Amino acid sequence: MNKQYDIRKRNNSRIVIFDDRFARTIWRRLKFSHKITKLISNLTPLGFSVQGKWKMCGVNKAMRLNKYNKSEYFSPHKDSQYAPSGDERSLLSLIIYLNDDFENGQTKFYFPKQLPKSSIRGLTIKEEIEAYGGLEHGYECVAIKPKKGHVVLFTHNILHEATAPNIDDHSNNIKERVVLRTDVVVKRKEKPLGFALSSNEIDDYHACLNFFREAQQIELKMYDNCNDTVKAIDIGELYERSLFIPYCYPHILHLKSEQSIINQEEEKKLIERLPNEI
Repeated sequence: MNKQYDIRKRNNSRIVIFDDRFARTIWRRLKFSHKITKLISNLTPLGFSVQGKWKMCGVNKAMRLNKYNKSEYFSPHKDSQYAPSGDERSLLSLIIYLNDDFENGQTKFYFPKQLPKSSIRGLTIKEEIEAYGGLEHGYECVAIKPKKGHVVLFTHNILHEATAPNIDDHSNNIKERVVLRTDVVVKRKEKPLGFALSSNEIDDYHACLNFFREAQQIELKMYDNCNDTVKAIDIGELYERSLFIPYCYPHILHLKSEQSIINQEEEKKLIERLPNEI
């Protein structure tokens, strides 16, 4: 994990297991026992080309088991989106707490108190936090204490962190905090469109792609006589920029649409008023 991430941001251990059967079991529990399809009304995922109607279709089979020993943490971050195709993408992050025999080790969610002074599109986590006025003063914090068997669902663009557990060194119980992380997935209901970008999305799509490719190129040269830590930081920041540009969509398109309607209404009023003034 240390070679994949900047250890100042994340130093816990993780294993990924692909399990279709377990994914179906979790989905059945969510769908029938907890009626998730009735609880959540907005099924449009984040990202480019999300026009049309969507429906929930299951859970990502990639099960990420995260283990946090004493002093291990995952600093404020946003989760990446699972997107096997343009017509199937993850809508929500899903966390299942597998134990609770420790102190602290909370999941903390951060919600901005006000709008940023400038656009946050394409910023790193550090830059975004600064744009909102800092983690302490610019955000409302909601802390969730882990409870074994409990589930937390949230959208990928919510800033959150996993704090280090306080574990009794003399305890005979499990000496780590363990969670399972996966995703709730949605699928386009209508005719498949893939990534059918609109003219308003193309520039940001290419910017996103360029950041991603630059990160990959650095990653390929990761072990060529350079400081691995510096490279991990550079790569992580490039991936963050690439990831967070799409997270501004479709919200940006909605704002542009609303502004267009306002402009049309103002233009109409002006046209109606001109004859009287003339």
